[in-house]
Amino acid sequence: MAKGIIQHIAEELKSFTKNVLLVENNDKFLYRDDVIKQLKLNGVDVIQGSSIYLRLQYELKEADTLLIMLCQNSDDFLEDIKQNSTTIEFFLEKYFNGYHIPTLIDLDIEKLDTLFEKKQIISLNKKETLQEIEKINVAKDESKVEEFDLNDFIISLNNLLAAEHINWSVVCRQISLGIINTIGGQYFEELLVQVHKANEIFQIYLELNYKQFKNSSAVKKPKIVSKILEHIDINYNKDKVALIVIDGLAFWQYEILKDKLTFIKNEDVIYSWLPSITQLSRQAIFRGSSPESNYIQNPTNEEKLWHSYWKNKGLNDFEIKYAHETINLENLSSVSKFGIVFTALDEKMHSSTDYKDLKNLTENWIERSKITNIISDLVANNFKIFLTTDHGNIQAKGWRGLKGREKLGSNKSGSRSERHIEYSEKWLSDDFLKNNPEIKDSVVMEEQAIYFKNDLSFSSKESFVTHGGAHLLEVLIPFIEISNGE
Repeated sequence: MAKGIIQHIAEELKSFTKNVLLVENNDKFLYRDDVIKQLKLNGVDVIQGSSIYLRLQYELKEADTLLIMLCQNSDDFLEDIKQNSTTIEFFLEKYFNGYHIPTLIDLDIEKLDTLFEKKQIISLNKKETLQEIEKINVAKDESKVEEFDLNDFIISLNNLLAAEHINWSVVCRQISLGIINTIGGQYFEELLVQVHKANEIFQIYLELNYKQFKNSSAVKKPKIVSKILEHIDINYNKDKVALIVIDGLAFWQYEILKDKLTFIKNEDVIYSWLPSITQLSRQAIFRGSSPESNYIQNPTNEEKLWHSYWKNKGLNDFEIKYAHETINLENLSSVSKFGIVFTALDEKMHSSTDYKDLKNLTENWIERSKITNIISDLVANNFKIFLTTDHGNIQAKGWRGLKGREKLGSNKSGSRSERHIEYSEKWLSDDFLKNNPEIKDSVVMEEQAIYFKNDLSFSSKESFVTHGGAHLLEVLIPFIEISNGE
């Protein structure tokens, strides 16, 4: 996990005192889509466009993100933006002194990382630079996969968590890659220790900020699942849009799926509803607002919510389509808004003993569901696709199961989660906590609901995978935009 060129650039850009930079970049390296995506994953938003668009993004900028506004001339900006920003010039040559820069401008990031790490003492012309690139190609074919560096992971994660404004999207990505690289290996248990330490900080952040997400702006992106439809309506009301919801897809599982996908345009991290149970969080997606407590979760009711939302926005019935698990891609010419739900992966998750089991089942599901083919067909039918989930999941351990009178009225929500219980009466939940003071610091109590915020569960199982709590692995979820790039 050695630091690559994009991480290095991101850290240098973040070293400026102001969190808005007006950047002139004549070699156009920062204009590359892959560079923009990778910088975003490192907490740096790079934008370009009309003055109106730039003004809007400036106003919507998040406090924990550095905003890079690409420009030909900083004088084009209004005075208030210039006063609250720093103007700089960016040259790739600064990081690759000695190489023929025009040859590197379009080189893929992985090869740039190798050249950046290697450094160059003497100046090379175009031919000599191409020879160095060829050496990388040969070495890559002969090399083995680099062993995961746990110490590097811990240092990197701690640096992210020490920031004044923690970028939880970047933390989520870092943790997800760490999980994928250690599942089933010698470092996995220690990595989980680090993840749970990060979660302790995350819980403080949630307590202070989560309520604000419910009323946040959805113009730039939805911060929470209940704002997804509003975001689509504001930005893509007249477009053909398919919303794909994969029940129970944690961000680390998305990283596995990602390797099979093409056309990825933008990756974001958003928040599930709390507690992270399907009845609430997926309802919030399809209702397009806060969920209702008396809702019964099933495909029929979900389809009604989807149709109701878009009919209220002026669409006709024939323009609205919903599919649950069985996907029919015929006769889509008149469809404008297509809601698609996959639930089999969640079922596999609930049958898993640990993340090693779930990783294998996830890879199997990707093949059997044919989701990559479905996405390709939707793109071919001119759909812009948003891929997300209702909640992630966690490898949990048992505190103990409910016993005796504790079970009385404990399943009001109908959820099968063992991380969450909801009593029918407030006095029952109060009584439960009064009789079990040892878990007070491990749970959140919300009216009659009680749910864990660490990795414990209302179970006696030694290890299993589930959801329903407030752990960052359950709450931080993918929101991915996919299109043909047009």
